[in-house]
Amino acid sequence: MSRNRDIAESESLEIVGDTKQKTSNKDVEQKGAKQEPECKTDLADQTYYLPRRYIIQVFLACASVGMTGLLDETMIAVALPLIASDLNTGSQISAVATAYFITSTACQMLYGRISDIWSRKSVLLSLLFILFIGNLASSLAQTFTQILVFRAIVGIGGGGIGTVGQIIVSDVVSLRQRGKYQGILGSSVALANGVGPIIGGALAGTSSDGWRWIFRLELPLAVLSAAAVIFFMPLKPVEGSILNKLAKVDWIGAALALLGTTTLVLGITWGGSEYPWSSGHVIGTLVAGGVSSILFILWEWKGAALPLMPLHIYKNRVVIGGIATHTLNGFLTVVQVFYLPTFYQTVYGYSAVKSGAMILPIVLVQTAISTLSGIIITLTGRYRELILSGWAIWTIGLGLITTFNANTSLAKQIGYSLIVGLGVGQTFQPSLVAIQGAVERREMAVITSVRMFVRNLGGTIGLAIAGTVVNVMFRSHLKSLNLPADVYEAIIDNPVVARESVDAATLGQIIEGYRRGFRVVFIIWVAVSGLALILAALLMVNYSLHRDDDAELKEKAKKLLEEKKAKKKGHDDEQKGANGGL
Repeated sequence: MSRNRDIAESESLEIVGDTKQKTSNKDVEQKGAKQEPECKTDLADQTYYLPRRYIIQVFLACASVGMTGLLDETMIAVALPLIASDLNTGSQISAVATAYFITSTACQMLYGRISDIWSRKSVLLSLLFILFIGNLASSLAQTFTQILVFRAIVGIGGGGIGTVGQIIVSDVVSLRQRGKYQGILGSSVALANGVGPIIGGALAGTSSDGWRWIFRLELPLAVLSAAAVIFFMPLKPVEGSILNKLAKVDWIGAALALLGTTTLVLGITWGGSEYPWSSGHVIGTLVAGGVSSILFILWEWKGAALPLMPLHIYKNRVVIGGIATHTLNGFLTVVQVFYLPTFYQTVYGYSAVKSGAMILPIVLVQTAISTLSGIIITLTGRYRELILSGWAIWTIGLGLITTFNANTSLAKQIGYSLIVGLGVGQTFQPSLVAIQGAVERREMAVITSVRMFVRNLGGTIGLAIAGTVVNVMFRSHLKSLNLPADVYEAIIDNPVVARESVDAATLGQIIEGYRRGFRVVFIIWVAVSGLALILAALLMVNYSLHRDDDAELKEKAKKLLEEKKAKKKGHDDEQKGANGGL
């Protein structure tokens, strides 16, 4: 109990660093571009370099919260065909995943600034509450419209959990040491990506509506995560009235970001699937999204007092490279998580559990390499070589996956996935360290939030494109088989039922049609990964990860904590004396 009181009391320590940080550029390839803060509104500095024993508990809490959010996202992936069958949604089921990513992406840029204004802990608890309510409602959904709306609500909460967790890491650990700790945190992300589909498949397969248990499982996880945040995150509070904090939020920018992201993604999702690309629905939403995005940029440039996305950060080439490659990273990662299990179910006839388990080779290697990459960055202070190596290996692995056919052996399926995991593990966390090292400390939360925004945007667009490609090609192929209308509609609604409703020869043709659609998606993966490799080679140079005031902040934190403990001990001794030594 005494230790918990020490932690709670240490929250009030004032460890405020100079917001205009200088960086040492000794032994690096390129000097960082000088950033001129353009923000007109003061923010409380939440930098709080904790002693190692406290860092561990903060990281465990961050890992718990991150796992809760990612499990929510990945468990549902393998259950989509079963939800489609139970609710009779047909090929529209991909909209359930898209709804989550639309809201999580559209709200993403808010999370960084709001956590600057309200404090990390209060924002994180609010997001967990939204996640809880959305999952509770999702578990009770009876129609396609209901599950769509409720998953969109979950996206608002789930989308910000990982972002705020990464921001907290930036608050409590110095930039150079951050690589090691974020590598460990990245391992928990990879683990959730791996076990999520397995757990989701196991729960969904228990009965026709077993998928509801996926959402029910999230309820206690959200409660436990909230408890971890409350008791094990000794973070600094932010002073100020509610009205003052509300006045600082860039509401116009938030509205434009929501409108632009939502309409753009809807247009891409509808095009070629729900409506022809030339239809008014698609053109109208794409135009609205484009106009809203332009207005958002203009507002952030000239109108916002405290921008959600300060444009001056894009003067730095590493920021540009990091944002571009994170967009492509999101495209690839999200589509892999959602569509590889579906590919294994439809083409190879694997169960939901086995198809989810087939993601494990990627995840296990990614987990180990992510941790190792973080340690290497801490030891060497370099990230460029890791990023380039990662994208090169990832591209090779995806190229091998394009060779998958109905006769590909299990050994090759696993082996090629291991290569993909080796590449993925070297790209995500090193890129985060790179862009954080390229901006001022006051912009740390913003750049982390923008990074997650573009990653989610890439994932949302990836899901839309992959779904469109597979659906269009699969429908076209099925029509050429001249199947009875009722069989055709049943297979469109749930391709897995083809194994029970047609003869072996027809089944082979149906599977081949699905495989062709997926092969196009796989080829798109290779092109996207290759583009990311080129961009990283051109833009991701090594910047110094040393901050001149790191040692000062650590020492100040240590001394203030010791003084606080000594003061508390003296107070306890006085109380003990007053009570007669009892």
